[in-house]
Amino acid sequence: MTFRTRAEKRMRKFLIEQLKARVQHGARIAEGKKSAEDLVKNDLGPQVFVFRNLFSGQVLYSPVPAYHNDQINQQFVNPNWQNRKPSRRQDLWKIMCVVNFDNYDYATAAYKGLVDLRRVRDTYQRKEANSMRKKSEDGHIWHSGQYRPTYTQEAVADLTHVIDEFELEGTTIFWANEWHKGDEKYWRHDLVEHQKLPVHNPKHQSVLLDVMRKKAIEAFREKTTETVEPEAA
Repeated sequence: MTFRTRAEKRMRKFLIEQLKARVQHGARIAEGKKSAEDLVKNDLGPQVFVFRNLFSGQVLYSPVPAYHNDQINQQFVNPNWQNRKPSRRQDLWKIMCVVNFDNYDYATAAYKGLVDLRRVRDTYQRKEANSMRKKSEDGHIWHSGQYRPTYTQEAVADLTHVIDEFELEGTTIFWANEWHKGDEKYWRHDLVEHQKLPVHNPKHQSVLLDVMRKKAIEAFREKTTETVEPEAA
């Protein structure tokens, strides 16, 4: 049995409160639509955060290092028994990848493109999309328990399509598990670079994402400074 001193208990309580506050603050920032100007104003980077639901395999996109019910409502517009509208439970949504873009216009365009592709697949092209999904013996979307891997696969395919279609050069994707990125042949290496997210405790996901936010801002500012200085000379 482990015994903690009063100081250790106070520190643990303080850290837990800080983590809760960080999550709540992130949810408030995630509320509503975000333009490129909003991202700059809120000290956010040119990024898209891709979250994966551990229970269902569903995927949620966010332009900020957190998510809100607004995004769930926006991205799950036609729920059904095989693709139910997910809850916002913090323990279910884990980061799948963080995508850093060359600038804020690229980031907002990519986010909109990803959301639009999802909406089209779930509404106007619902039958076509469902016909291409792997099925179980009973004709339903293949699943293990409640988990359906097709949603993760479709999200990665959409990400490759958006980067290719908009030619978003200078993109870097940080994967929690590199297995999710799929085969290298589907990625244009003149546009995108792949790296791995730092190993982290899942309970401290908000801390990791805040670190990624700060690094993206620093990288963007350094690049902007390097671009401006030669022009000034």
